[in-house]
Amino acid sequence: MQPLPLHSQKVTVWCGFTTAFIGGPFFFEEIGPSGPVTCTVNGTRYEPLLRNQLIPALQQHVCVDSTIFMQDGALPHVATPVKQLLNLHFGNDRIISRHFPTAWPERLPDLNPCDFWLWGYLKDVLYVSPFANLTELKNRITQHIHNITTEILRSVVEHVVLCFQLIGENDGHHIEHFLRNWKPTSFLMASSVFAFSTVFGLGKIKNRFQFCFSYSFWPTDN
Repeated sequence: MQPLPLHSQKVTVWCGFTTAFIGGPFFFEEIGPSGPVTCTVNGTRYEPLLRNQLIPALQQHVCVDSTIFMQDGALPHVATPVKQLLNLHFGNDRIISRHFPTAWPERLPDLNPCDFWLWGYLKDVLYVSPFANLTELKNRITQHIHNITTEILRSVVEHVVLCFQLIGENDGHHIEHFLRNWKPTSFLMASSVFAFSTVFGLGKIKNRFQFCFSYSFWPTDN
């Protein structure tokens, strides 16, 4: 009889998206004796991901100078090397994040498209059937991320703009009761990058959803 592991296997994945494209998924891993090993996200690992993956992708799409970079205030997001890199490429006036002049509002997941849309979408499509191993899990994540169309991305970002407009018009009060019927007269669609990370595992789903950097998904046991 083999002892059961204390924790299920998991992968940590990062994506960033605009109305035009989705960057990623990128998996946080280190090479161990038996192959890739999932690692936690910290500023030391987050900065090279932005520098080597996100920035080149934006440069390839010729949109670095017109992009607003948006992220929540998790500690890896505001590490000193990360802030220096973001400031270099976007400047203070095109960054929405903690420790910058324009901070992302705390504890407001309804304004975060990663929270109000993406996690639910991925849960619906990922957990239709069990995974045999982490390789299959990563392949399925990659497939479904790549299946997201630009039409979907634009619709999601337009919804964010709609929420911002409603909040401004209602002095910062709750807006849920307006969202079903309210339609904006116009959208000012700046190019924005919404950055996010999540953890997917092979065990049972543990629902600890909150507005922060990491969110854990655990597929149902067989």
